[in-house]
Amino acid sequence: MSVRCSLGHENPDGSAFCDECGEPLSGAAPQQAAPAEAPASAPAASGTQICPSCGAVNPAGEAFCSNCGVSLLGAPAPAAVGVASAPAADHAAQPAAAPQVVPVAAAAPANLQARLIVEADNQEFDLSGKDNITIGREDAVSNIYPDVDLTPHGGEEGGVSRLHARIFNENGQYLLEDENSTNFTFLNRQRLAAKTPTPLNDNDEVRLGRVLLRFKTP
Repeated sequence: MSVRCSLGHENPDGSAFCDECGEPLSGAAPQQAAPAEAPASAPAASGTQICPSCGAVNPAGEAFCSNCGVSLLGAPAPAAVGVASAPAADHAAQPAAAPQVVPVAAAAPANLQARLIVEADNQEFDLSGKDNITIGREDAVSNIYPDVDLTPHGGEEGGVSRLHARIFNENGQYLLEDENSTNFTFLNRQRLAAKTPTPLNDNDEVRLGRVLLRFKTP
């Protein structure tokens, strides 16, 4: 048999207060629920909630205790059933570190030995251990300081440009290149096209303008 409040809410037989509005129900007195033997921290069974005032067990979602009429809005929420929280991983998954690439420097070729000799006065210029050698006439005003300065060796009178030519080492081979000189560069009496590297070999004759040089390797 059910009991209805003045607003018509239906409640279980024996309820002292309406589950919906908390109105006292005539003919029933609130009962003091026996204290539970389980520890206070034990959660309510699934689908129920415990009244914080009298300890009565009420269906989950009720607004008022059916025994004492106290609001259940602050009552402990029903325990979730069958949901276990997965333990957090001790360490976040990290992508595998890429293997460290250690650059390996290419072995430098053995230093080549070479000389450039001025035929007129036998002045020698040592080219050994140098990868790039500029040849011409020093000019402080233009801030030009070639590695091989032919000014003291008839360079100006012989038509040598300030930056006339260069000799450089590429993969162990010496090469001669004209740098757009005014009076040209000649290798073994053959005029070189400007900016065209040409291989140099032992005892080759090099002429810048009218200044004659000899390329020598040991």
